[in-house]
Amino acid sequence: MCLAGGSRHRLGTTLTTLAAAPNRFMPMTIYDRYAEVYDLAGQIRFSLRLIPYLDQLLTRHGLHVESALDLACGTGTLAIAFVAKGWKVYGVDASAAMLERARAKMREAGVSVEFIQQDMRSLTLPAPVDLVTCVHDSLNYLLRIDDLQKTFHAVANALRAGGHLIFDMNTLYNFSRFRQPQDFFNDGEEAALIHRCRFDENTQQLAVTITGFIKRGELYERFIETHVQRAYADGEIDASLGGVGLEVVGKYACFTFDAPREDSIKVMWVAKKGMG
Repeated sequence: MCLAGGSRHRLGTTLTTLAAAPNRFMPMTIYDRYAEVYDLAGQIRFSLRLIPYLDQLLTRHGLHVESALDLACGTGTLAIAFVAKGWKVYGVDASAAMLERARAKMREAGVSVEFIQQDMRSLTLPAPVDLVTCVHDSLNYLLRIDDLQKTFHAVANALRAGGHLIFDMNTLYNFSRFRQPQDFFNDGEEAALIHRCRFDENTQQLAVTITGFIKRGELYERFIETHVQRAYADGEIDASLGGVGLEVVGKYACFTFDAPREDSIKVMWVAKKGMG
């Protein structure tokens, strides 16, 4: 979930057009309903922007890839793009609804990706891969440091010797901008979404409550999901990677090759598994 702004704008008068929406609150697991409008909400733009940036990262670090896993693959945009490179590709996500969308997109594209429903903390693959990507701040959803460590351990086991992990994470600076709750609105022909962001400094967690309105004929169906992310200090991330044999070989302010700054919103990490 990108928190850098993008296509979202301040809640405005468009909300009044939804006054006729039926008041149907349906408590769901996160992404159960959001999956339906994930791409429509503009999240796909982040993945599309990542594709050329990841190509540049591969070149910069001299990576030769024949097989890859996109961890927390969502609706499959990145995994499907990897297939075009001639790679063997896996996509893993905990959400059945997101994987349903990913498989539909795969069939439409006429390609083959092995999509697997798994918790990233207990990731297992049929065969090791050269590259694991975990993007769109998916690792921020791990709210305990031991869960982050478990995930890095599982990723290390899924990588070939000399393989690489590339991932991004939202920073504490990014979350701290939401000490006062803020609302963002995204309006489209098929759906409208309100994101309310609020940061808890004591837990270093950001809660984003998504109220969505999906058009069903002349009415709108409402759903609510709350997504919670945690920010980690660089030292915690470095130590967690090093503890499972993953060496940090690159750290960048996302979409650049500049070193992260105190006011960086999102950081991209590149880590390498040892040859031993």
